[in-house]
Amino acid sequence: MRAIPTLQDFIDDELLRAPMTLELVVDAVVDLWRIRHSSVLRRGADPVRLLQQQRGKLVADSLRALRVATETEGRGATFSARPTRPRPPAAPTSLSLIGDDDVAVDIEIAHCTATAKLQAENELRDLQTYTSALVHDLNVSRDTNPFRPECFVQALWTGVQALPISRTAQAAFLHDAAAPLANQLRRSYASACQRLAEQGVTPAAHRTIVFGGGTAWGADLGRYRPPDDLNSLRDSMPAALDEVPRAPAHAKPVALDDARTTSNTAAPAVPQVPDPQLVELLARLFDAIQRHCGLAADTAALLKRLQPAVQRMALRDPSLLDTYDHPAWLFMNHLAHDIECSSAAHRLRLVGLGRNLVDHLVATESPDGDRFDWALERLALARRQALAQVLLAAAPDIDRLLRIAGAHAAPTTSTMPLDIGSLDTVPADLLVEHGQVMADKALDNPAPDLALGQQLRVYLQGEWRQLFCLWQDHGHELVLFREPALDRLWALRQRTFALLLSQGLVQHLHVRSLVRRAAGKVMRAL
Repeated sequence: MRAIPTLQDFIDDELLRAPMTLELVVDAVVDLWRIRHSSVLRRGADPVRLLQQQRGKLVADSLRALRVATETEGRGATFSARPTRPRPPAAPTSLSLIGDDDVAVDIEIAHCTATAKLQAENELRDLQTYTSALVHDLNVSRDTNPFRPECFVQALWTGVQALPISRTAQAAFLHDAAAPLANQLRRSYASACQRLAEQGVTPAAHRTIVFGGGTAWGADLGRYRPPDDLNSLRDSMPAALDEVPRAPAHAKPVALDDARTTSNTAAPAVPQVPDPQLVELLARLFDAIQRHCGLAADTAALLKRLQPAVQRMALRDPSLLDTYDHPAWLFMNHLAHDIECSSAAHRLRLVGLGRNLVDHLVATESPDGDRFDWALERLALARRQALAQVLLAAAPDIDRLLRIAGAHAAPTTSTMPLDIGSLDTVPADLLVEHGQVMADKALDNPAPDLALGQQLRVYLQGEWRQLFCLWQDHGHELVLFREPALDRLWALRQRTFALLLSQGLVQHLHVRSLVRRAAGKVMRAL
């Protein structure tokens, strides 16, 4: 009996077939460029001739990048929807100036990835059920496909960067490679599913697949709707049959004068009994926050310590269940958000501040909304102080940007040496038409004013980055962002930022409601 293959067997087998996929994509682009520019082929730095002559090097470099990415995932068994391209180490508080050429490449990478995902959606979904079976993830709870479209796109981009052609031609290659790559990946995914089925692999549960984002560019996947408040969930919690019935939340207290008219032999008051359904609900909510909100271990442990204080307050203040905007929930949301979005150096201070605030709230005999409002103010003060420190440290870079804006220079982060001669030999058709359309659209819809400290997700250099606005000049010609994760500064012109915004590559980052997400998980588990 033939043994069932492992994930590493699958990776090794697909890597043997990957060169054919890459070669067919490159050949399709070469044929397209040859037909398009057959009358203008020239010697020297002509990109069509260079692409044709160095086809083997492009495929070899792309395959090497794909091999590194897939083998790293195969050994670590960690999968995500993000590209596996390693980030280059950045110097502390280094400044990167982003120009239109860099943004054009980012847009083409996103466009190429989205095209492949959209056209190969069904085949990609089927293959994921087989790769999930290879790692014994029978519920398809995570993305286990090492050969995702973004991995191939990043591999092709790595290969084309090594060619001595202009940045414009490199972006044009990605643009023209989108459709051929999507077609080849459809065939590759379908063939992989057939081979795995013939090898005896039983696919995992198809209906449980949930993608991390929509397949269409900038689309949002429809998600289940959590309950409007927590009262209905509280009533759905299990309760003992012999529990003491709780008084309705809307019951009116007995007036003192009415109480005096009652019999002097009235029965003694029954001591207040904690609502078992409320206690059960809070336990499940905090458990869901720990397991399903993707928090770091120290952040999750910090929020777990708040459970006794929240439970004491809920027994005294039923309004906690009426809204997700109660100060207790807002404090938890902002504490987790500030810690998770901070730099490594500032994270330790934030965790320490959060520990002190949590200790104070837990030690309070009767915590209420006012105490949590006080804690929220302390977090806001810490954010303002941290922003002031970062602004002070970035003052030399801001002065540099002001000089750039005054000189009307065009900043760029092009890391490739640019051959001036190659610019004259780039055929006009390589300046893809949709690029000019996007530029015109960006001018028609200028970038909005950004508030100091406003947080965004921006697609830069092939990946999504969490940034916050650090500075914008008076004329709004330049905007400076900071990436806390890498302690790095990014400067963009307004036209460049507007171009990203027009293509759906800028998203506002909001403070997520942890308890709302947890309530949805609890509701689905009932």
